[in-house]
Amino acid sequence: MSHPPGDLGRGCRNAQLLGAQLILSVGIYGYVIETIRTVYAPFTGFSPIARLDLLRILLAAMAVASLVVIRILVPKLLAAQARGVEILGQPRASAVVKKLFAVSVVALAMCEAIAIYGLVLFLIGGNRADFYGFAAFSLVAFAIHFPRRSQWEAWARDHALPLQG
Repeated sequence: MSHPPGDLGRGCRNAQLLGAQLILSVGIYGYVIETIRTVYAPFTGFSPIARLDLLRILLAAMAVASLVVIRILVPKLLAAQARGVEILGQPRASAVVKKLFAVSVVALAMCEAIAIYGLVLFLIGGNRADFYGFAAFSLVAFAIHFPRRSQWEAWARDHALPLQG
């Protein structure tokens, strides 16, 4: 497929920039956790008597479900986007880029949520392994779903989204 005009490339780079910022925020969460552990040593969580076993399992299940939901939701969003491309009254290529950006943001936000689950567990119970396990899983999810121009082009091609106005 030939490369469409610069709108697709610019939109994808913007999505990549957002994705990089979200990945960086996972690292910042780690810094915050280590700072809390140092300042409040020994940090046992803000609710050390809370039983986290069930919550840990539920959040782990939600993390796995997030990846499944991304796999199901992205094609549905793209199919819905293909039907509504001209509604915005914008040039078709511009509308497509905005829709691809929105789909990428949904996937990236779900990847970020996984790290936040670990952050919540750490804050409640004080176990940094909770955060680092979820953060690692989040980073794997980011690696899988990070916006790529080739993926955007494939989405546009597979869902008959017009790339040129």
